[in-house]
Amino acid sequence: MFWIKLGILLIGFLFAGILPGAVRKSIQHIKIDLNTQTLSFLSNKSLYGKEYAKGYKRLLFASSILLYGFFWLLSEFYDLGQHEKLMQYIDICVASLTLLAFVPHNLKPYSLDNFTPALQRFFHNLLAVVVFLSIPALIVTYQFAIIEHKQFLGLSGLIVIGLVVLATALSFLKSGINGATELLFINGISIWTIFVTILTILS
Repeated sequence: MFWIKLGILLIGFLFAGILPGAVRKSIQHIKIDLNTQTLSFLSNKSLYGKEYAKGYKRLLFASSILLYGFFWLLSEFYDLGQHEKLMQYIDICVASLTLLAFVPHNLKPYSLDNFTPALQRFFHNLLAVVVFLSIPALIVTYQFAIIEHKQFLGLSGLIVIGLVVLATALSFLKSGINGATELLFINGISIWTIFVTILTILS
């Protein structure tokens, strides 16, 4: 149990910090309008160059590996392997986030003349939506699974992720899906991760 707790501590804080930290550092060095552009624009070579596109790819891929490691350790610690829906959501989140890392963003219009770029753009946007929806679904599924083991952690975690989803939904209704809404979502997931990591280590 000590090594699992140590793994949860290390991966939890790394997962919570790597994505928001890297994004904040990136947007400090480039001109990006978070009110009109999404963070996926960072993977657009024609806008920000190969360096940022490569960094964006590596960042999402690293995040998918850390996401898998974090939830795998949590499921081992609380013996949640029998929850099939939880295992399925872990697979969906990791697969969609990994694929999103390797499908670059582009601004080519949807048309038969630009079929390949248009298909790439559609696939990228579809994967982004899947990631946006599946991560909260995974967290909520985990929280319900954990209630039978740790009632306080289960209920308090549900409150935290509920507030994150509510804040993200309000931002979406107000401004649509843009960089500001995505940052709110990412920071909210990071707060939840730190919260669950600390409570798990202290349990």
